[in-house]
Amino acid sequence: MELKEYLSVIVKRWWVLALTVLLCFAAAIAYNTKYQPMYRASVDLIVNEPSLTSTGQAQVDSNSIEANLKLINTYKKIINSDAITKIVAERHPELNLTSSQISNKLMIDSTQNTQVINVAVLDASYEKAATLANSTGNVFIDQIPEIMQLNNVAVLNAADSSLNPEPVNDHRQMVLALALIIGLLLGFGIIFLIEYLDDSVKTELDVEHAIGVPVLARIDRIAKSDLRNQHANDAGQEEPAVLRPANEQR
Repeated sequence: MELKEYLSVIVKRWWVLALTVLLCFAAAIAYNTKYQPMYRASVDLIVNEPSLTSTGQAQVDSNSIEANLKLINTYKKIINSDAITKIVAERHPELNLTSSQISNKLMIDSTQNTQVINVAVLDASYEKAATLANSTGNVFIDQIPEIMQLNNVAVLNAADSSLNPEPVNDHRQMVLALALIIGLLLGFGIIFLIEYLDDSVKTELDVEHAIGVPVLARIDRIAKSDLRNQHANDAGQEEPAVLRPANEQR
């Protein structure tokens, strides 16, 4: 098929393309109506216990760093345990969350070979997420000396509850763009599939292939409006003059 033929196929069945795009957009809009914004707040904890020199100044040696790195996985497990989340729930009854619900909201991560633990919370309210993240970090710092007999954790970066951040899950524009692309691709696919399955005779080449002889002439399609106009013109013409014998011309 040539480019003209492709374009003619698309023009002939443009409604298929329009319908698929509309259906995809309707599905995307229905999906977006169920959208609930989610906000992320996090607190960074640093695990570090510097040793003291003879002058009383703090210094960090490789042995203490190595020991702290080995404790990171243990600390991550403790942060997500009932020993921490129960106290957080008790300190913040206004959140109306149980210890297990708090544990499910916590996302604890640490970059490899660093002494930083990131405690993040996702919630529909940023203020609630920030409160929960900061409280979990503070409770962990308070409880870790009693649990591990160590006092080597401090807050590096706390979550700022006064911020007005954007939702972390707002993909509505992307969903609409994908709906347009999928609708166009699906529409083009359906159009050309219908054309491929249509074995009716439409062009001179189809006739030649069907009967095996060349086409000598063709009659173009005549629009109904053209036929009506032609009939109107014929009806409006005067009758042609008729020659009559002289004895009848009275």
